[in-house]
Amino acid sequence: MAQQTQVNRVVVFYAAWLKKFPTISALAGAPKGDVLRQWSGLGYNNRALRLHRLAKQLVENSDGNLPRTIEELLNLPGVGKYTAHAIACFAFGAAVPVVDINIRRIFSRVFWKASLAANLKPEKDIWTVAEKNLPRQNAAQWNQALMDLGALVCTARVPRCSLCPVNTLCASAFSKALRKKISTAKRAEPSFKGIPRRIYRGRILKALHDAPLTSQQLAERVVDGFHLRDMKWIMSVLETMEREALIAIHGTGEKTVVHIAQ
Repeated sequence: MAQQTQVNRVVVFYAAWLKKFPTISALAGAPKGDVLRQWSGLGYNNRALRLHRLAKQLVENSDGNLPRTIEELLNLPGVGKYTAHAIACFAFGAAVPVVDINIRRIFSRVFWKASLAANLKPEKDIWTVAEKNLPRQNAAQWNQALMDLGALVCTARVPRCSLCPVNTLCASAFSKALRKKISTAKRAEPSFKGIPRRIYRGRILKALHDAPLTSQQLAERVVDGFHLRDMKWIMSVLETMEREALIAIHGTGEKTVVHIAQ
């Protein structure tokens, strides 16, 4: 849930999620529609589908238990290198490095002199450095401390070098480059009538929570100031969502009916 979503938003959803699906087996046995309904509001709904597939895979292959090795974790849907290492380290106590954006930023600044506050070294290089600097004991505390250091002190904007416990070792400490204002150009999102497509996708799933709708009924609910000419664009969104197994579409023309995929 915390992938691409701030933790303060996740907390409420997480508590409700665990109440609905208290175990991996409960999640695996739930219809896809129930999973998507419970996820509603978090966005990036493909994460819910991957988590559902992950639960099913665990029930089928390991009695609903998470594997403990990084190699096995990497075979699960939606689990990449960071997530696999984080689970192995924080859940099972494995002495392995964990590299999130905060740790990547710290090591980039400590071992290489920053020319800009936003400059980060390639992940491959950072994983190598993280491995070399991992202590022999207390790997979980070490990784969590680095994450906190990056989140609270060695921040992306205006790092607090005077408070940093490693400022005497850091190649970038007190650098003027770190005080330069970061200007980032926002990537344009696909949108329609000034509203991002992802918002329409969320509206579509929410509108289908209680019952199937015809494509026009659905369009009328999700498009502000709906006009029949808007149907072509909405159908393109629906077709994409169907390919992603989020919804199902039956029929054609005025008889087209849409519902959450089961």
